[in-house]
Amino acid sequence: RWEGRYIKGRADGKAIWGYLYGYSYSEVKTELTRRKAMSGFYQLSGASMRFSELAELWLASFAQGVKESTLTHYQYTLHKYLLPVLGDLPVSELNESTLERLCKYAARLHLMPPLELCVKLPRQKKAEPRPLSLAEQAALRSFLLDPPTPRKIGVLLQMELGLRIGEVCGLKWSDFDLKNGILTIQHTVCRIPLGDGHTKLIVQTPKTRKSTREIPLSTGLVAILRKLSKDVTPDTWFLSGTESRPVEPRCYRKSIRCYLKRSALRTIHPHVLRHTFATTCLQAGCDIKTLSELLGHANANVTLQRYVHSDLNRKRKALQRVYALSDRIYKESLRGSQKEQTA
Repeated sequence: RWEGRYIKGRADGKAIWGYLYGYSYSEVKTELTRRKAMSGFYQLSGASMRFSELAELWLASFAQGVKESTLTHYQYTLHKYLLPVLGDLPVSELNESTLERLCKYAARLHLMPPLELCVKLPRQKKAEPRPLSLAEQAALRSFLLDPPTPRKIGVLLQMELGLRIGEVCGLKWSDFDLKNGILTIQHTVCRIPLGDGHTKLIVQTPKTRKSTREIPLSTGLVAILRKLSKDVTPDTWFLSGTESRPVEPRCYRKSIRCYLKRSALRTIHPHVLRHTFATTCLQAGCDIKTLSELLGHANANVTLQRYVHSDLNRKRKALQRVYALSDRIYKESLRGSQKEQTA
């Protein structure tokens, strides 16, 4: 049985604790979140409220519209980094150095005056990931197909269809329509912390609303998948080959590192495979809108900012198309100058 507790009031400056019980963690967590929010609205005041109480109140309202993995990430950041430093700070003393979203939330509840915040953190320049070259793609593909297995083909799905590693782990055989050559992405797998030193594996909807998508399969991939689909049920997880449990991304990353090493390739992050797909599509003339839909991005701007890698050949070809007329004028001018010199 699980137990949860929350501050339901204060008397003489001391907290009055409320308790609740349930037979599952999720049941207690949901009810505890609701009661914390209700207690916050009716018992707390801006004069005495601490940052930790405001944070829990904000988190309770935020929890209603996000995925479990997103909420867990916010909880971890809050309890790991913010509360140890700001937890005992009175809300009335908050200033520009605190988080903008929490301050705006407090102002909306009339717990503190609105602030004009302009907080800019220094940005660390990240090295741009280098996609696999055509030679590296050929070497990796040759290894993955000799012989093909679901785990190996999962790497191909990242490099040739742009799937995220969590989406590959979330595939079931029912997601493959081999008759029509269509792959449906509708799940992702990730491991989240529970806050008590333990973690759990969850299967949820993909990263964004547009990440739930249909992707056409090439005839070559369909032929390979047909051979691998023998003696499997629709509910079988694609990578694990069982109906009970999917392969988690952490374990699959180890498999990918092993495949790269055996292919004699450089060590890369699995997401570079997705970068490689985007770059290959653009080099083949794929338009940004189509590529954005294939990748499952929220909008085409994300595709442009994160996954478009121009090389010198593409830049040269682009400028040649733009200045084709100017080049003809230059050449005619040079020929005229040569004729005048000869005469």
